[in-house]
Amino acid sequence: MSVWQRRLRGQPRAEARPTYLSVVEPGTTTLRLLVIEASGGEATIWGWTELPCPPGQADEPGWLTNACGKALSRAEEMAQDLAKQWILPDRILVGLPTSRLLGCAWPISQRRSRPDRPVEERELEALLGRGLRLATNRLESSVEDRAAWLLVDSTAVTLTIDAQGVTDPVGFRGEEIGASVFAAMARKSDVHVWRRAAQELEFTELLLAAGPVALASAVAEPQAILVDVGGASTDLIWCRQGRPTALSSLPIGGSALTHMLVRKWNLAPDRAERLKKIYAAGQLDAEASEQVQEVMLPALHVWLQETERALAQLNRDEPLPQRLYLLGGGSALAEVSESVQALAWSRRLSFSRYPQVRSIRTTDVPGVQNRTEHGRGPGDVPALVLAAWAACLQQPASRPARILAGLCHG
Repeated sequence: MSVWQRRLRGQPRAEARPTYLSVVEPGTTTLRLLVIEASGGEATIWGWTELPCPPGQADEPGWLTNACGKALSRAEEMAQDLAKQWILPDRILVGLPTSRLLGCAWPISQRRSRPDRPVEERELEALLGRGLRLATNRLESSVEDRAAWLLVDSTAVTLTIDAQGVTDPVGFRGEEIGASVFAAMARKSDVHVWRRAAQELEFTELLLAAGPVALASAVAEPQAILVDVGGASTDLIWCRQGRPTALSSLPIGGSALTHMLVRKWNLAPDRAERLKKIYAAGQLDAEASEQVQEVMLPALHVWLQETERALAQLNRDEPLPQRLYLLGGGSALAEVSESVQALAWSRRLSFSRYPQVRSIRTTDVPGVQNRTEHGRGPGDVPALVLAAWAACLQQPASRPARILAGLCHG
């Protein structure tokens, strides 16, 4: 079985007209904008544009609006050529990356005064509301300026009746009802920047989603950790039952390795990046490969130390999951996978079982058909998953998801 699964697997297709959306995956060094057709819970990508994202520019409303406008025009032109019709999305979905979020899940349970009576929807709503407030308060207590953060997304990680897992407790009987709710918060400044960009680009609706929720929803394992090695950051997502429970982000990624090549041989950044990709693809001779590896090794050691430290922070209360999945552009290097595998011998970490590490390929992402020639590298996996997630969101939501969406908007 693939390690990826659609959130709505097994549900009947909805016989409805397709919906067209723009999907934005704002990475730390590359902004990807897709034009997709969503139908029956699946996504077809008709347009794909990538633009470099210089450090700090993503926080500038003017730059972001201009960049998205340029990318949107290119993606729509590509979609017209491929689909042989004008595709003009009126909605935009932005997947906020882990590096721009605070997120955690927190369990809660309550005794029922009438265990012989079936659980009612209002009882579930009260429970989810308490769980959401608990997770949000926990996040706010970890930052100095609480007023600077805003709740943007949430999902139910687990729902239980008398400690037994259920997908929807309404209608069940029992003495205790429980839930674990994941909450994601973003800086208000980020939310305002994207609202302004959506308005100036004349979209009728802006959908802000937590990128980790989309990524975790596709994980088939009961527990796993996603290691997303981006350009300027490395994101860690602890997943349970296809939902995130804890996040961590490190301000170091593949660009640190590129910078070592720039310093060593005085290369332009784009040439150094191409050299790194050629090396990762095994297209250098033995002598040149050894030289490149030697130059990048110090930065790789720093990256591994920081990753180990972040995992140790997540490892406080229980062992780490056995499964670790690599994705992101930086994961193309074999040394990155070997370094993560070496964490099995770390004295600071404990795993439930001997860890197994594998890389996620773009072909591992179901629920999406990519009609373009782009999106074939490991750094494109988050954008593909986000496209599939956007299509899933156009389907009727489950009762717990609907209730949580209402609580978030409230």
